[in-house]
Parts: sequence; structure tokens; C-alpha cells
Amino acid sequence: MLEQLQASSFFSIHRIVFTYSLAFLISLSDMWLTHIIGISTPEELLTHTLIHGTGFYLGFTLVALFNIPTETPN
Repeated sequence: MLEQLQASSFFSIHRIVFTYSLAFLISLSDMWLTHIIGISTPEELLTHTLIHGTGFYLGFTLVALFNIPTETPN
């Protein structure tokens, strides 16, 4: 069952690492540079990273589920 879960489009370690890293970098750049969202403490940074990372992950997962694979030319 673990092999089926790892092979499915619902679960991807690479997608999790990419989306949470992307969310962390966006939140960190807002904290240090732009101050658009208003992140000022490490707790807010963690909260925004978890919220945005989860949203990015769900978005990328939906794209992976509805992506129609195309044949590559040989």
C-alpha cells in the first residue's frame, strides 16, 4: 500500500519540499524586504509558511491530478 501511495499523484516528497521551500522564501523575503503582508516575528513567519505552503501544495497536486500526459516523440 505504501508503494501505491508513493506512486500516486496525491503524494510527492519533491512537491512537498518544493512548495514549502517556495512559501518559506516568499515569506522570508516579505519579512526582510517588502513588508507587504506584515510579518515581523518568527511565529508569524512559520504560520504564513505553513498556510501558503499548504495552499501551494494543494494547487500543485490539483495540477498533477488533472494533467493529461502527452506522448513524447521517440
